[in-house]
Amino acid sequence: MIHTYQFISYSFILLFSTHQVLGQLTISERPLARKINETSGLEWYGNRLVTHNDSGGRPAVYVFDPEGEEIEIIDLAGVQNIDWEDITADQDHYYIGDTGNNYGTRDNQKIYITDAHFQVQDSIMLRYEGQTSFKRRKIHPYDAEALANFGQQLVLFSKDRQDLDSRIYVMEKTPGPIALSAVDTLKVGCLITGADHHEPSGLMALTGYAKSGEQYLFLLPDFEAPYQDKSKMRKFLLPVGPAQIEAIKIIDAHEFWLTSEDEGLGAPRLFKVRLD
Repeated sequence: MIHTYQFISYSFILLFSTHQVLGQLTISERPLARKINETSGLEWYGNRLVTHNDSGGRPAVYVFDPEGEEIEIIDLAGVQNIDWEDITADQDHYYIGDTGNNYGTRDNQKIYITDAHFQVQDSIMLRYEGQTSFKRRKIHPYDAEALANFGQQLVLFSKDRQDLDSRIYVMEKTPGPIALSAVDTLKVGCLITGADHHEPSGLMALTGYAKSGEQYLFLLPDFEAPYQDKSKMRKFLLPVGPAQIEAIKIIDAHEFWLTSEDEGLGAPRLFKVRLD
């Protein structure tokens, strides 16, 4: 059952970043249906939003409107959800990243390619050029949860528990095996969980969290890979209380949709964030 609470809005005046920023941050939030308690990606599906669960969940996507209601479930045939971590799209296809690798043991990460109705067409099979050991461990650089469409290519950002950087991997949308080699590294100081690129403005946006629980929004204007002018990157604290934000969709250069897993906190949540 979907809750029918109104959006709760609140504003904060002080933002901080790796480069000092002042402005107003307005956040609206509401709970989402518990069946998407591990929401881990976010994309448009017509004029509605679509998400999915991660970590062995049902191989399906869940469609809801920007008010957080009207859940529709679309199952994807013939695939598994080992650890789906993000979803992105271009004009003709969706790309679902089964790229989670918490303990560094996976050698079967992939990106599923579907048509506009989530019929699976093919996949891109991934491996990291530098990974030679698949021994189970918590600290390693071979995990990634953030996938974005970038013109004719896809961009994957790593979730690196080893040094809290994020490596940037760029790949073609061609099915088949790909050996990932980083083209750049971002000094983010946290664990990156979501990505989206806004082609009209050239903005790349990332979400992430610190091990201590703080949630962050990163804005990378005029994105390119490698990202030559890192002085443009802005890092904002999101004062949303206990949360684990895992997905982002850019509305425009100043507004963003984000979702958070429930993390045992009561319900997954949908946030609308505006920067003034």
